[in-house]
Amino acid sequence: MLSTTLWTRDQLLVAFTLYSQLPFGQMHSKNSTIQYYADLIGRTPSALAMKLVNIASLDPFITNSGRTGLTGASNADRRLWEEMNQDPDKFEHECQSVMAMYEPPTPVKNDEEPADFTGKEEIKPVKTRIGQQLFRKRVLEAYDNRCCITGLEDPILLIASHIRPWKADPRYRLDPRNGLCLSNLHDRAFDQGLITFNEDLELVLSIHLKRLKSVSARDNFLKYEGVKIRHSAQFSPSEEHLDFHRKHIFIDNL
Repeated sequence: MLSTTLWTRDQLLVAFTLYSQLPFGQMHSKNSTIQYYADLIGRTPSALAMKLVNIASLDPFITNSGRTGLTGASNADRRLWEEMNQDPDKFEHECQSVMAMYEPPTPVKNDEEPADFTGKEEIKPVKTRIGQQLFRKRVLEAYDNRCCITGLEDPILLIASHIRPWKADPRYRLDPRNGLCLSNLHDRAFDQGLITFNEDLELVLSIHLKRLKSVSARDNFLKYEGVKIRHSAQFSPSEEHLDFHRKHIFIDNL
């Protein structure tokens, strides 16, 4: 039965979780994920999609980029947004608990049944790492879904990499200016301090990488040394965060 009453807290937590996952352009009633969860929480796909766009109107990343979302955000929406910012770990735990109620049950395997190798579709529950997923969504959009070093454009192979680590300072966890869109390989190198960026946003290689002689090292790193990264003027990486990375993470300075 579809609800016409005020949104419950659980329904709003589902909506916030979906908002952290879905790109702005996919928040519409024909999206299969929205349809699936709308049915589970007793709302229409249109109502859930509208709620996501209302939540977008509270997101500074959206409003600072010139978009507004809808203007019907409720006081309950605003309170949840404040809760997420004030205590992201507690908020995420609550979202995880609510989303777990809607995960499809794990089928019980009968050892006597023959192995089934046929391909079957399955519903995959939405992951509920609210903060990290919202950060990823913001950073990939800021970099037009491309690795800022190589230009690789497949989101499956891209990471929203924190410049100042997630645990270093909670104030910057969701700030897109504390992020770089990198390929899996370059994210690993950046995280381990094998690469960094100078004040001109040019790639700097560690001595360790410069000593490598393989074709792979040349193609993935050496040929990009000194190349300025692609970046959004509006959400360009913060020099303060890059300076932190150079001083505290880049291995040549340790």
